[in-house]
Amino acid sequence: MSVTRIRVAIVGAGGLAWAMARALSRSKGASVAIASRKPAAAAAVARGLPRVRAERHLEQALAGAEIVLLAVPDRAVTSVAEAIAPLRRSWRGIVVLHAAGAYGPELLVPLRARGASTGVLHPLAVLGANREATLAGAYARIEGRPAAVAAARRVASLCGLVRLRGPGLSSPSGRKSYHAAASLVSNDLVALLAAGQAQLVRRGVRQQDALAALTRLAAGALDAVQASGLSGALTGPVARNDAGTLAAQLAALAVHDPVAEQAHRALSLRLVVLAAGLGRLDRRAALALTLRLARGPGRSGTV
Repeated sequence: MSVTRIRVAIVGAGGLAWAMARALSRSKGASVAIASRKPAAAAAVARGLPRVRAERHLEQALAGAEIVLLAVPDRAVTSVAEAIAPLRRSWRGIVVLHAAGAYGPELLVPLRARGASTGVLHPLAVLGANREATLAGAYARIEGRPAAVAAARRVASLCGLVRLRGPGLSSPSGRKSYHAAASLVSNDLVALLAAGQAQLVRRGVRQQDALAALTRLAAGALDAVQASGLSGALTGPVARNDAGTLAAQLAALAVHDPVAEQAHRALSLRLVVLAAGLGRLDRRAALALTLRLARGPGRSGTV
């Protein structure tokens, strides 16, 4: 029995292009053409993947494509859209998607003006330089014109992505909140690991051991959240109303890493709100911790 595959063109050869190409190849539900300003990079993405080919020129990759995914940096989306717009006589019937999570289809106006149906497919996944990163099971924000949403949902399904739903995700402020949330728990987590690693290295722990130990700890916290929700994972001095231990932690950080001290103080304030909401702190204890944390470093009576 013949299989009807969607024809996808991917513009770019970074982490998203790698992940999408691998996922679509495994699904067997798409044929993929990849093009990049660096043909060798596109060839590297396509190498060894069934139903995925690299093209040296953008025109070749776009020819015959039903869905075009711009897997380029956020700042380049509009300029790439402008560059490829003249490469087809007509864009009617073609869906063009970008993956800039903080923005909407407005970045693709040059293509919409030529008849393309435009939208957004942004995976909530850590891709970066990890060529083995998988999309299966990750969530994704999807928005756009009806045809673009339908196409994005089809691509997402083939890649194993789950659509993240929420009525406020497609407004300008909603997109920013969504993207901020993503950065808080991915980019900022890396910063926290780096700060924690630095604290241990100052005490003589080898860098690789410090990072391994803290990564395992962070993974344990995430496992606990998945198993039991935020309540089941909430531990530490805030949850125990242990102001003395919290003060010692902040004092240690303030000596060598004031930025980390500020981050820990701010996140501890957030933990007070969480602990109080979950019934782990009564109102009086929550207020006392909040007032002491809000005094900041260098003030008498600080936590």
